[in-house]
Amino acid sequence: MKSKKPIIFSVGHSNHPIDIFISRLKKHKISILVDVRTTPLSRFCPHFNKNALQQALNRENILYLWKGRNLGGRNINIDYDKTIIEVSEMAKGKRTCILCSEKDYKKCHRYLTLTPSLEKQGFFVKHI
Repeated sequence: MKSKKPIIFSVGHSNHPIDIFISRLKKHKISILVDVRTTPLSRFCPHFNKNALQQALNRENILYLWKGRNLGGRNINIDYDKTIIEVSEMAKGKRTCILCSEKDYKKCHRYLTLTPSLEKQGFFVKHI
């Protein structure tokens, strides 16, 4: 019998209200949210600014980790390969989701850059 590939999730916050965004994470039983925005700020949706988002997720017992310096979309990443392995190891034990702002994942570095790297680690990336 074939073993299933482990899953790592991917989401773009777009302009959703925070309660709808969190309900999406809960629907998929996400335990860890890894923010891969190079700059974790939103001018149009301040509830997705790093500190506000971290506080909202803490209230829901979802761990927030910012890895924008390592896995961001602006090609200035430090320890990219090491961080991909780190996130992969986390995702083997807990339901993990990578976050960026882009609604359409096919236009985002989550799909263009991170998905191939995570697939090389043996993951199936599910965009939610």
